[in-house]
Amino acid sequence: MLVQFAIGFLIAALTSCFTSSGLTVEEILDNVETANVASVTANVAYTRTDPMLNRKEIRTGKILFRTLDGNKREAAIMFDTLIIGRRKETKQKHYIFSGRWMVEIDREKKQFIKRELIAPDKKNIDPFELGSGPIPLPIGQKKEEVLLKFKVERVSKPNTGPLAKLDDTVVGLHLTPKTKDEWEYIDLFYDPSTWLPVGVCTVELDGTKRESRLTNIKVNALSKEEASLLSVLPPDPKEWSIDIRPWVD
Repeated sequence: MLVQFAIGFLIAALTSCFTSSGLTVEEILDNVETANVASVTANVAYTRTDPMLNRKEIRTGKILFRTLDGNKREAAIMFDTLIIGRRKETKQKHYIFSGRWMVEIDREKKQFIKRELIAPDKKNIDPFELGSGPIPLPIGQKKEEVLLKFKVERVSKPNTGPLAKLDDTVVGLHLTPKTKDEWEYIDLFYDPSTWLPVGVCTVELDGTKRESRLTNIKVNALSKEEASLLSVLPPDPKEWSIDIRPWVD
C-alpha cells in the first residue's frame, strides 16, 4: 500500500512538472488569475541586498493575506528575526496594509503609526498588485493588467541565492516594466499545484535587490488570532504612542 502511494505521488508530481513546463506565458497568467483565494498564511524569509553599501540583511517572519467583500484586500507582514552579517537578533516589525492605509507597529516601543497611502477619493490599494501595491506578490491578479504594464517572459529558478531553495517544479515569470518604474525587473515563481506565489525577486533601478521565499503556505485557514493581526484600529492611547497621518496632497 505504501509503495503504491509513493508511486502515485511520484507520477502526480512528474505530471504536474511536465504539464507546467510546456505552458505559455498567457496560460500561466490565466492560471494565476483563477487562483483567487479567501486567505493565505505563510512563513516568509526576506533578503535585501544593498549594492552601494555591499550589505545584506535577512528578515524572517510570517505573512497574512485575505480578501473582504469580494474586492478589498488586506495583508500583514510580521518579521521577528533580523540577520546582518554574523549578527542575529530578535527584532519585531509588524506592517499592515488595509484598503488605503498602511500601519507600522513597534510593540517593543509601543508605537503605532498609521499612514494613508492614497487620496480619499481614490480606490483602495491592493497591497500585492504589481506596479502599484507596496508588496509585489500578486495573488489572483488579472492577466490583462499584468500584460498592460509589463513585458512578460518565462524564467528559470535561480541557481544561487535564497530562491535556489525553491522546489524544482516552480514556474517562473520575468517581468520588465513597459514604462518608467521603480523596478528594473520582477521575477515571480509559482507553485503549479496551487498557482500561488512562493518566491519573488525585485531589482530596483539603483541595483537594490529584494528576495522573498514563502514556505508552509496554508490556504483559507486564517484563524481568529491571525485575523486580529490585520486590524488597523489604534490600540489604547494611554499605553501606546499613536501617530495617524492622513493623506496630504
